[in-house]
Amino acid sequence: MKVVQIGAGLVGQLIATDLSQDFRVTVVDKNAEALGDLKKKLPGIETVVASATDPSELAPVVADADIVTAGVPGKYGYEMMRSVIGLGKNLVDISFMPEDFEEFDAMAKEKGVTVIPDMGVAPGMSNFLMGRGYSLLEETEDAHIYVGGIPANPEPPFNYTATWSPRDCIEEFTRPVTIIRDGKKVVLEATEGLHLREFPPLGILEVFYTDGLRSLAKNLKATNIGEMTMRWPGHVEQMRLLRTMGMFDEEPRMLGGQEVVPMDMTADLLFPLWKMDPDKGDRDLTIMKVEVHGFKGRDEVTYTWDLLDYFDEETWNTSMSRCTGLSCAIFARAVLKGIISEKGVLPAEKLAGDHELYSFVMQEQKRRRINYQETVKIVKNVR
Repeated sequence: MKVVQIGAGLVGQLIATDLSQDFRVTVVDKNAEALGDLKKKLPGIETVVASATDPSELAPVVADADIVTAGVPGKYGYEMMRSVIGLGKNLVDISFMPEDFEEFDAMAKEKGVTVIPDMGVAPGMSNFLMGRGYSLLEETEDAHIYVGGIPANPEPPFNYTATWSPRDCIEEFTRPVTIIRDGKKVVLEATEGLHLREFPPLGILEVFYTDGLRSLAKNLKATNIGEMTMRWPGHVEQMRLLRTMGMFDEEPRMLGGQEVVPMDMTADLLFPLWKMDPDKGDRDLTIMKVEVHGFKGRDEVTYTWDLLDYFDEETWNTSMSRCTGLSCAIFARAVLKGIISEKGVLPAEKLAGDHELYSFVMQEQKRRRINYQETVKIVKNVR
């Protein structure tokens, strides 16, 4: 079988590495240098310089592909997905596009393809696990995600290093946040709900609302649903200060007698401070808690999944890239094995009720040393 991976970035390389163990893999990217570096690491793969959004360039590359996996910058994600579906190919994608990917559902069904969007760690496994809890309950009251990619050894003043797109990290502090409160959609300012919470064994972290629900907000019917991001204490106030100063603004303005885009200037100043350098001892970790609470019959039930994953010393890969890329590869394998056969655009929460798929995914995560701990709390006969 053949897999085409679109995107040769850090996470894309991990997807290609995992799938190349069992399948023929071709990696597509506009950056010839990135493809050359990947070819040195994985001499058995094929590489093609092509656009992710141009069907005429993609068509000959994916012609004999059984599935496409993808990780491109969010601003290209929508057109990339349209192109791949239009070419009649299955797709598992991690691109965090701002548009509504479910608009392609009818097109995907017409083409007879399976499309699983947002299939990283969060969004991705967070959707799958929240959907799992939802499918096991008869009535869902509360469903919340707490997730963070943070440095193992925080250093002031920001107590943060970027293990994914730094600009996307900043957008967590600027994008309006959608949550479900008392059964209704509510839009909040990013970072609302800031408070401290203990997450053993790490200790106290600050958590705050961010715009991560995406498809969950319309596909799950619960009284309260939200996603909160985790950071080491002190980080949010630093970012709020910069936001208040207008340092995240995208519109040009006069500063120091020069017209500049404040976000561009901020990015140039922040990113060197946030750069993770494993050779200098920097390490990251990924922490996530998914809680789904409700009722089954007369019983009150809470399902919880906990993840605490660290930088991989064996492969020298960041935890965030592993938890994201390997989740994408696992779901691609599920499609190739026929475990997922439904057609259309299928956010992970819609697949989570399948017991065979759930067992496969959790076993494959564990085989890659990514361990989700499931716990169930039941209070009998409460109503």
